[in-house]
Amino acid sequence: MMHDLEPISSPTAVKIVDAAGQLFMQRGYKAVSINDIIRAADVTKPTLYYYFADKEELFVQMGLRVLQEMGVRLQVAATLAGDTTARLQALAAVVMDGQDRDMRMMRHEMLEHLGPANRDRLARAFFRHLFRPVLQVMEQGVADGVLGHYPPVTLANLFLSVGEACREVTIDGRMAAWAAESGIAMDARPLSASQMVDLFLHGVAA
Repeated sequence: MMHDLEPISSPTAVKIVDAAGQLFMQRGYKAVSINDIIRAADVTKPTLYYYFADKEELFVQMGLRVLQEMGVRLQVAATLAGDTTARLQALAAVVMDGQDRDMRMMRHEMLEHLGPANRDRLARAFFRHLFRPVLQVMEQGVADGVLGHYPPVTLANLFLSVGEACREVTIDGRMAAWAAESGIAMDARPLSASQMVDLFLHGVAA
């Protein structure tokens, strides 16, 4: 049902979810306790359990909130006036935005620690909020003859994967730091949205 994909909106609940989300992304799901969240949110245990059944529901609500916020921005990008390239660049700007949470980490934690029902909720929210706007642009691009060779679903998958990979290289400079430890010099300057779209559309061939 669609209502189970909507994040809770009470100001107190949102405050708790935001505090929990920061801890989950910093430490990982397993390392965060309910007491940690209570202290970070500055609420009582009865208040937390008034809104949330358990830590798993808190993680789900964090995911729903992040996905909904990104989905709103992606839908605006998908309906932008202009050609397919302009809409792709607008989508790329959202996907690569450093303010958004680490989606790869969130998916890993979801698969590792959540039960089947909650994994299903977040997966459906992903397709509703993130995948659908990107697919919409790919379908239009194929219909207009701008994009070809592959089905729109494949193109949408590839676009999101390229965006995440580009962001992974530059986020917090982590990959450059890891490479340096192995004696590898890496240019970790962030790619622009237009560069990411160029890579998606034209690849790396000369």
